[in-house]
Amino acid sequence: MQDALKRVKTYIATLGVPDDRQVGFGEYDDIDAVTGKKGPVGWRTYYMERRAEVTGEYITDAQVATDQNKGPQLEYYVALTFSPTGADKFQKVTKDNVKKRFAIILDDKVDSAPVIQTEIGGGHASITLGSNQDKKEQLDAAKKLEMVLRSGALPAPIEKSNEQRIGASLGTDAIRLGLRGALLGAGLVLIFMVAYYSVAGIIADMAVLFNLLLQLSALAAFGASMTLPGIAGLALTMGMAVDANVLINERIREELREGRSARAAVENGYSKAFAAILDGHVTTFIGGLLLLQYGTGPIKGFAVTLIIGIVASLFTAVVCTRMVFDWWVLGRRAKKLLIG
Repeated sequence: MQDALKRVKTYIATLGVPDDRQVGFGEYDDIDAVTGKKGPVGWRTYYMERRAEVTGEYITDAQVATDQNKGPQLEYYVALTFSPTGADKFQKVTKDNVKKRFAIILDDKVDSAPVIQTEIGGGHASITLGSNQDKKEQLDAAKKLEMVLRSGALPAPIEKSNEQRIGASLGTDAIRLGLRGALLGAGLVLIFMVAYYSVAGIIADMAVLFNLLLQLSALAAFGASMTLPGIAGLALTMGMAVDANVLINERIREELREGRSARAAVENGYSKAFAAILDGHVTTFIGGLLLLQYGTGPIKGFAVTLIIGIVASLFTAVVCTRMVFDWWVLGRRAKKLLIG
């Protein structure tokens, strides 16, 4: 199409068009012989006056409308409204050019050239699109013409005054900083657990790290990508895992203070802490389900990480650490628990 336009412009330049006239070009639509689809297959020329009598600045409104007086089938057309000055200019143009075409030009291309049927006054006009067209094609053509007329009505061309680009690097930096913050916070908590609970703190830290490994494995199995909401979900569930181990250790401490044996302290500590641990995890799990159901985008990503983390946290805090404590007091027959 562009090559054809260049060739026809080169040819027309040899014809000696008068200075007060110009040749306009508009796309010619037809059925493509190869694809069988309707589209632009060539160019149509229009011999026009060089000076535009009515410009887009005089158009105040343009919108698609329907004519219900054509029988059962609706007819689409474009309704135009002119400013007072534009109404006078348009009336004069239509009076002097009845049965001639009125070219509508945008970006040096004739988009449409309806025939002026009669003098049009009052500041209102309608552009029909031909009743023989398919209704869908007619509606599409009307919408396209409406857009052209509205674009031409802009008082000035749009010019780029400032440009800002947001690339993937910004998201990468945010994720990197978020991950660094989450790891730093988790590291400080793990160090505190060892310092405060001694060997029991090491067991709790192992459970938290195993919890993190389970979460990352589950996310990888689902093909999830690491995002800021996902990192927030990981940090939250790691905190809940630490909290569960704190409850267990404090319960065991209470039992030891009351003079119970290591084995009895572990047994009673887990039994008494289980209800509180289960309650906190179940309520958070329900919240995660609601976020997954009604949330969108990042909220769903956070909910998925939260749900996986809750399940992993409950398993590692109640089952895994219990296995280690049982091995400690039964397998090694320890008489004293190093629990801070």
